[in-house]
Formats: sequence, C-alpha cells, structure tokens
Amino acid sequence: MKQQPEAYDVVVSLAGHDRGKLFMVTGRSGERLLLCDGKNRRMEDPKSKSPKHVRVVVRGGKAPATDREIRQTLALAACGAEAKEGELLGER
Repeated sequence: MKQQPEAYDVVVSLAGHDRGKLFMVTGRSGERLLLCDGKNRRMEDPKSKSPKHVRVVVRGGKAPATDREIRQTLALAACGAEAKEGELLGER
C-alpha cells in the first residue's frame, strides 16, 4: 500500500511539469500537500499538490529552518536514491 506523505518527508513528483523532481513536504492545506524545494519553490511560497501525485522517497526528518536546509536535505536524498537504484540494478 502506498505510504501517505507526512510533514518533512522527501517526496518525488509523479505528475505534472515537475515530474521527477524532489520536494520536501512542509505542511498541508486541506487535502493538498505544501511542497518546497528551497530554490524555485521557497518556504514562503510552497507548491500545492495532491498526495496521489507524489511518492515518498525518504521518511521524515527535522523541521527545516531555511531554504538552504531544504536544498541540503534534498541533495542528500538524491544521492541516497541514486545509490539505492544502483544497488537494485547490481551496479557498483
């Protein structure tokens, strides 16, 4: 069963023009998630997206204080995701 995204999870977009990009969930607005990437979508102007259009990559963490912390977290998550994909494919 698909995991429901929660605050401070790192997610990947599955639909829309931002498909394949990583975001951090910073909150909810009704049924929609508020997503930030620290660069194009900053904490003061989050993107609103349906939970069914994202997949959780990394479960929760600490609350980011700045956009820089979001960018750093997403960079670490991207490195981890690449490593996991390589392991699954048998690459080293």
